[in-house]
Formats: sequence, structure tokens, C-alpha cells
Amino acid sequence: MTSRFLLLVLLLALPTAGQAKENAAMSFAKEQFEIAPAVRSLSVTGRVAKACHEILGRDDTPRSIVYYVGTEGVLWVLSARGKHGPIEAGFIVAEGRILNARILADREQRGRPIRSKRYLRQYAGVRLNSRGRLNEKVDGLTGATISSRAVAKMARLALRLSTITGDDGKKTE
Repeated sequence: MTSRFLLLVLLLALPTAGQAKENAAMSFAKEQFEIAPAVRSLSVTGRVAKACHEILGRDDTPRSIVYYVGTEGVLWVLSARGKHGPIEAGFIVAEGRILNARILADREQRGRPIRSKRYLRQYAGVRLNSRGRLNEKVDGLTGATISSRAVAKMARLALRLSTITGDDGKKTE
């Protein structure tokens, strides 16, 4: 009886998947922005849907995308399919380039190195070239090819969405 009660208390204390996702994104936003960013939601229609389909593929296209607009840039919270389930990442974009990236959630078993700061640092400074691709080569991870490709797709989508929406963190003086 006591063990069942303890299990029930533990289950009730755990955040839901949605809350954990939101908490990870907000935590990243608080670390990156001096002033609390404005939370926005983007419906995936028109040019946005076309970009999502082109980059992520039809099956991975979300219905809406949450993003945070601050004075230092825009935090895009995106998801793509990894080998063992979805990978969610946040990308800070300002003036058309990625400033920082973080994996917010994943279920990868062999792709854990995608969370490493060393791997994610490769994305800092990356832009889109004239063909809409990342302008720099980002090294994948041995044994985690699908996870590496998913992160690269999300980075590309974050940059494309900033261009489409005009929310790219350009400083105005």
C-alpha cells in the first residue's frame, strides 16, 4: 500500500511532456534574453508550410510553431524526427545568423552527443547561402547520422522562418 501511494505521488509530481518542453524552452530563453521575450505562435500555412515541407518533409510538418522574440534575437523552438522519436531544439537567430543552439528534448539512444556543447557550437554564426542551404559545413556525429541531420534541418528551418516572418532579431537604432 505504501509503495503504491509513493508511486502515485511521484507520478503526480512529474511534469507532463508539454510542461517539460515549455520549461526547457523558457529556461533557454531566460538564459539568452535580458528582458523577457514576447511569445508568439506561427500558423503553418502558405510560405511557412512550403518551407516546412521542403526542409522537414511532409510527415514532420507541425500545425503551428512557437517562437520567442527578444531584443537580442529570436528563439525558434522546432522539432524534427530522430531515429527513436522527435528531437526538439531551440535556435537563437539574430541578423540572419544562428547565435546559439540547444537540444531541448530527445529520445535518442545513440544520438546523445547531439546535446553536447561542442557539437552545437558548430551552428554559431551559420547563415543561409543564396540557395537556401547552410553556408558552412556542419560535421555530423558518427553513429548518430539521423539525429545530426535532424538538427541541421531544424537549423536551416529556423533561419528560413526568420527570413519569412521578418522576425530575425535585426537591431534597429
